[in-house]
Amino acid sequence: MYLLPMLQSVSFLSKKGGVGKTTLAFNCACSLSLSGQRVLLLDMDAQANLTHHLDAEKAKGLFEVLLKRSPIEESIQATRYERIDLLHGHPDLEDMPLLDPRLLREPNRLRQLLAIVKEQYDYILIDCPPAINWLTRMALFASDKVLVPVQAEPYALEGLRELVPYLDKMSSTAQLHRIVLNMHRAQTQLHQELAQEIETAYPGRVAKQRIRQTIHFAEAARKGLSLFEYAPASPGALDLFSLCWELFELSVEKVKPALEAEPDDIEEENKLNPSSVSAALDISDSDSDSNASLSETRKSTIESLEVKG
Repeated sequence: MYLLPMLQSVSFLSKKGGVGKTTLAFNCACSLSLSGQRVLLLDMDAQANLTHHLDAEKAKGLFEVLLKRSPIEESIQATRYERIDLLHGHPDLEDMPLLDPRLLREPNRLRQLLAIVKEQYDYILIDCPPAINWLTRMALFASDKVLVPVQAEPYALEGLRELVPYLDKMSSTAQLHRIVLNMHRAQTQLHQELAQEIETAYPGRVAKQRIRQTIHFAEAARKGLSLFEYAPASPGALDLFSLCWELFELSVEKVKPALEAEPDDIEEENKLNPSSVSAALDISDSDSDSNASLSETRKSTIESLEVKG
């Protein structure tokens, strides 16, 4: 099992759009925040959906940082979520080599820039473009681990057969941490069969926790909210929290001191509500089609969040 210690950079990558990559990255950041972890989000997808969702206001962001027109520490902006900062994206990211061709020859540039601020965070989460291009390579050079969200659809396995060998070649910089079965419909035989095929093809590399498909994700995104704000008692919120505890090796010992040390200067309306998430996790096993280890994860999560009392 890969261990994911603190101060790690993690890329969310898929060659196919529409698999919930950005939504997963954002809600993982919120889950980590709820667990007392400090997170920096990077929007490297030229669609800039993460930037739009967080309603970024700063004039300068990743575009200016990579072109060395603005210091990274002055371009990162706080979001309305406690412990979550953002380096926002730009629609013209893919065309940047036209302005500075050296970007194609300096894949380490982002990693060098992140080294300036990395000690300020517990995790850096990077939302990659849905393609393998120079931006993706730069993100991988700046990452320690890679998470690959997929849907259990007929062409998912074919996409993984192309992507996984590529990531294995990059293992000296970024290792494939887990494949995440996202937007999963366990009630359908097709999804069950395809999920089994993926797990068989990549033993030990698929996250145990699956993210069930629910309308709450789209509804929360439409309102510009995290799932933990919009529907903290939903199956999706439960799945996401359990997934993050699995992927990021969170524990009561790691989370409890961070929650106890919460700064006092965060305005109440900007705080996510750990007690509501704790209540959401305190549901019966019959409400979930998740794996057997979910009960222990839920138990640890509730115990840690009760620190907020």
